[in-house]
Amino acid sequence: MLKHRLHSLGLLTLTCLGLGFGSGPAWGSQFGQKDVDQTKYAVIAMPIARGGYKLLVVEQVSNKRPCWAENGLQPTVIDPLLATFDFTGICGRSMDSNGYSIRVEQQDLGMEYRLSVEQQENELYLVGVRNRGGAEAKMVIGRTNGLVPGAFLKINLEPNWRITRRTFEERTLGHVYFTSDSMQAAFTPAAIQANPAPPATPVVSQTDAPTSPNTPTVPKPQAPQPITN
Repeated sequence: MLKHRLHSLGLLTLTCLGLGFGSGPAWGSQFGQKDVDQTKYAVIAMPIARGGYKLLVVEQVSNKRPCWAENGLQPTVIDPLLATFDFTGICGRSMDSNGYSIRVEQQDLGMEYRLSVEQQENELYLVGVRNRGGAEAKMVIGRTNGLVPGAFLKINLEPNWRITRRTFEERTLGHVYFTSDSMQAAFTPAAIQANPAPPATPVVSQTDAPTSPNTPTVPKPQAPQPITN
């Protein structure tokens, strides 16, 4: 019985590695990274109905049709387009820590740091926040260069950061890394305060679903609709 349970645990571990589950130094040493075409990815601050924003990463997998549209500069408003067609095989989408994490100096820091979109005055920042507290500076990974309340906004990565894909042995996995080659560079002088300003007034809704991907470029977008596959 014990032998069977150990065998099952081993299979589970290999399955987790293959699917990209698990992060941190113990897991990160098992994984590699692969550079990708940065233009194939949109890093987006997605408004949520209960207030605030979360991170959405969209990948242009094929050129059959666009996965998002951009409008304006500083900030750039994003229309993800995912609610307008069946994007299977055309677009990739990552919305939580199963789909993305932080990698610095060849180590996956997903168990130590979480990705968060935070507002500081009239700008949104993508930051790496230490999971176990501490008042140390946050990793500033990207920013929106402006704010349109309630809109999907493009996050522009800082010069020391780029997107890579997780690899295991010879396989390229779906997991996305926000990657920096230097721990010192990851903690740039641009780090924001430990306690960010309160989020903008949320879009009124009875659910916690994301607001409409067809958000206009004006400060008051239309009624929310969730992104679904």
